[in-house]
Amino acid sequence: MASETTLSVLTLNCWGLKFVSKDRQDRLTAIGRYLADASRGYDIVGLQEVWVYDDYLRIQDLVRDTFPYTKHWHSGVLGSGLVILSKYPIVSTMIRRFALNGDPFKFFHGDWYVGKCCVSATIAHPTCGEIEVFNTHLHAGYDPVGTPDTYLGCRVGEAWEMASLIKAATTQGRHVISLGDYNSAPNSFVVQLIAKQGGLTDSWIKLHPEPRDPIPTGLTPEEGVSIMGVTCDTPLNTWSKHSWLNYLTRDPIGERLDYVFYRETPEMVCTSVEVAVREQISGIGALKSGIKNLSDHFGVNAKFTIKPAVYHFQNRNSAGTAAQEADILSKDQKEGLSVETLEQVLLILNQYKAKAEARFKLELTVIFPLMLVCALGLIIAFFWIQPRWVAFLLALVLSALSSGWIVHFLYGFLYGGETISSYTNTVQEVQTVLDYKLLVEQNNTSISVAGGSRTSSNSRYAMASGARSGLLQK
Repeated sequence: MASETTLSVLTLNCWGLKFVSKDRQDRLTAIGRYLADASRGYDIVGLQEVWVYDDYLRIQDLVRDTFPYTKHWHSGVLGSGLVILSKYPIVSTMIRRFALNGDPFKFFHGDWYVGKCCVSATIAHPTCGEIEVFNTHLHAGYDPVGTPDTYLGCRVGEAWEMASLIKAATTQGRHVISLGDYNSAPNSFVVQLIAKQGGLTDSWIKLHPEPRDPIPTGLTPEEGVSIMGVTCDTPLNTWSKHSWLNYLTRDPIGERLDYVFYRETPEMVCTSVEVAVREQISGIGALKSGIKNLSDHFGVNAKFTIKPAVYHFQNRNSAGTAAQEADILSKDQKEGLSVETLEQVLLILNQYKAKAEARFKLELTVIFPLMLVCALGLIIAFFWIQPRWVAFLLALVLSALSSGWIVHFLYGFLYGGETISSYTNTVQEVQTVLDYKLLVEQNNTSISVAGGSRTSSNSRYAMASGARSGLLQK
């Protein structure tokens, strides 16, 4: 029997925003010391929100004996905040900045300025060969529960882009793990895209199926963590300002936003997963006397049993090996996205594309021309205005308008055009997958029925396409 070994993987959002996150330096130093403890047994760690490079250097120095191989990625103006720590050599790295990336006018949100992206490190594991580890932090949600999500289209686009990268990685003969803060509940389209389109398994759901029959109510915060895997906005965290309503139970226990996904194969099996890094420690804060959590998120620790590599995904010549893989694949990996889900994804993307088009049309046809006309009018009026102090005030207004029309022109023309193009490309990619799936269903139906039924199969394809068009037009 082939020897087996274990692999322990951790993801943690460190809440490391400069000038915003409370007691940032104390906490990130404590996180470094926490991870440096080899007795915790972590082999690979993915961190998010390490946006200050000096914080990364401090963590790197603290964990150098436990994790000799580290990588920090730069993106946007303020950095990606993404870090991977590994006990094993890093063979190669990659960064992909998302095409849909927030809004530069929402500077107080900051997602556009940090350059939200997906990164990966290919790690050479001594037992199972290469493991490509993806790490990400998708666009945050800023709208209260029950209100329209301003950035849903953006996150769906990011998830689709990431799922395409993951899907390509699984064909390269290596194992795949995808971790991070997805800023999405387990029932979201974002999670469905990563699992079904990317072909990955949610480690928590694999070992902790959600209790839906009946749906539990009245859960305590402790039960929210143990049963629902809550990692954020829980009353148990000293940094939580409020208790978020859980998407399933509707209890104020917080939400699961942090995930460890993996490519389930006969050689890599998830054996345990738990909400981790829940400790409260002393020595944080100005007086060094507070007993607080290390971050406003809890982490997720997934452990795997791994075997020596015996085949590559792209070269499966053994019927027995292929059958073994088919048996272990999850339902999501086998079936992929349904036609109905793809249609709903298209609907969301088209809706947000239409909003973007309307917004940027307003910028270019109304706001920019109006500000330009006002600026020109003030320039002309400036020479006849008395007294001079009024002219001085007018000059200040003129300066603001002169800057404003330039900013709105660039915003509408450059950022607006880029956003619409990104939505268009994503819509076309989803449409291609949907059309192919409908074509496969059509062919399967044609094969399974008599020759005379082929016409009705074609009609079904046409009806499905027509229904899809109607859905998107509503």
